[in-house]
Amino acid sequence: SVRPLEPSLSVDGSQIYFAADNGSGNTDIYVIRRQNGKWSDMKALGDSINTAAQERYPAIAPDGNTLYFSRIKEAAKGVSIPDSRCGTLYMSTHKTDGSWSRAKDVPEPVSLGCDAAPYVAPDSKTIYFASIRKEGRSDFDVYYTYRPDAKTWVIPIPIDTLNGQYHDLTPTYDYDGKQLYLSHGEKKTDYLVKADLPSNFKHQLVTRYSGKTTDRTTKKPLGTDIKVNDAFSSITLAQFKSDDITGEYDFFLNGSTPIFIDFSRPGYSHNIVETTPNKKENKQDYDFFDKLDLQLNVFDSDMFDALEADMHITANGKDTTIKADQFATGRYMMTLPIGKNFHFNITKDLYLDYDFNLDLSQVVLFESVEKDAELESSKILLRVEVRGLDPGETADVSIVDISTISRYTTSKTTGTDGNTEFRLRKGDLYQVNIAKKGYTLYNQTTALGAKDLAYDRMKKISKATGDQEFDPSKVTITSDETINLDGSVTIRAEIKKMEEGVKMEIENINFETNSSTLNPSSYEELDMLVDNLKMNSNIDIELSAHTDDIGSDAYNFKLSDQRAAAVAEYLITKGIAKSRIISKGYGKTQPLVPNTSDENRAKNRRVELKVISTNNQ
Repeated sequence: SVRPLEPSLSVDGSQIYFAADNGSGNTDIYVIRRQNGKWSDMKALGDSINTAAQERYPAIAPDGNTLYFSRIKEAAKGVSIPDSRCGTLYMSTHKTDGSWSRAKDVPEPVSLGCDAAPYVAPDSKTIYFASIRKEGRSDFDVYYTYRPDAKTWVIPIPIDTLNGQYHDLTPTYDYDGKQLYLSHGEKKTDYLVKADLPSNFKHQLVTRYSGKTTDRTTKKPLGTDIKVNDAFSSITLAQFKSDDITGEYDFFLNGSTPIFIDFSRPGYSHNIVETTPNKKENKQDYDFFDKLDLQLNVFDSDMFDALEADMHITANGKDTTIKADQFATGRYMMTLPIGKNFHFNITKDLYLDYDFNLDLSQVVLFESVEKDAELESSKILLRVEVRGLDPGETADVSIVDISTISRYTTSKTTGTDGNTEFRLRKGDLYQVNIAKKGYTLYNQTTALGAKDLAYDRMKKISKATGDQEFDPSKVTITSDETINLDGSVTIRAEIKKMEEGVKMEIENINFETNSSTLNPSSYEELDMLVDNLKMNSNIDIELSAHTDDIGSDAYNFKLSDQRAAAVAEYLITKGIAKSRIISKGYGKTQPLVPNTSDENRAKNRRVELKVISTNNQ
């Protein structure tokens, strides 16, 4: 049977390195690993470390990156007593592919030919070892050395307060850094000795990081990769693992500058900890989640109204069955597995597509994320050409989006050619208002060539707000607009100078059915008329009301007269002098178009303004 010698346990307890007879009378270095709670068969480290000579006294550094050992070839020169344990110290580094580099001898002044039993302190830079040297006591003494960087070694110093008359071997350091354990030989007897370590021989301050990593949902242990990065340069300084079976991790770090410790596992979240190794111990458990909850808020980028939308989700370029649950208008919740790159395509009629990526194959730190998807409405170019202005004059044009709850308004001033342009939302209903002192008020309604879409949206808005149901029969789409081949719309708006006899129709004046009571939807239009009359304070007007052909002549005369009076009364309450207004009803005697359809009848039900004087001042 194999008799293992001089074992060295890795700091996380997952590996044991030891020397053993290779079957030819010499010793090689082997390793066993704990996997799934069981220890593997022993495995030789290979010819990068093992040779025909004897390899003994393996010592794995706490960072797991360097293996020290002693190689015994022949009796050392200058040694007065031959010792089968005399050898040269070697070191090998752990490569990224899991193998070990070809061992190199630890250079002078550290290894001089009769050295043994290296031990690496928790800082992975301080080495204690046994050596027979000319200046020594003709037997093994314990020495201290330090490696400040990859190319430099401090001259070894004997720890004379610990070394006895005979041999002292196998130094082992306790974690607290206060005491050293060693084998002390006296004649033919070896003793295990514990002695206080002088302060000038202690290793650098190190912090021990330990704890357990688990699955947040199942609470079961979870093996993770642990990467230590410099906080400033992001250079990886060391790498460790937590155990797949127990989830436990245990490692040492030294230094005085900030670092990031990144715990990760494919398909799970990351835990990134910022710390500085400046205390004795840092014990912390971490849990990891494998799913992320996404709340997606879809809304109009202009109006900020919540929107119901369709959604197509792919993961790593392939379709998914992920379901987005809508818990409120435009508010969606979904659960996404970590480890995939998701692409979202959000679509809605009359809006541009909205696309975004959510890459969960990279670092994920949060269990829930909220994302806003601002959908931009499709736009139509509206050109407004104001006609009737004197040469070189301009006019103010305002556009009111009456399909929005906020009745969003945008305004521009025309050029001296009377023209201006707007980019407006497709599918909305708009009022085009032009006001200029000395000219009639222009107020027309347009759907930008998409009347059905606009009416449908108006119905949805009135339902959502609880307002009176939208009635298309009370809206007159202007006949002044032209749909161009490129999809744009042109409105040629004719305004007239405020001269005696000039007439203008007051748009969007609505009454309750068979009543002279003004509908509140009329107030906005009438308020604009008030502003225009105040701007043109020199004019007197006649307000005339007209009906369709339904009902008797007497009834329609009476109804129209009452409606004209109601409009006049509204203007008076808003500050227009009563002396400037005459109201009159004409019944069905002055139709604009034949009363042959509901649409024509709607056109004939109207209120008009006529200038009867321009010199009241």
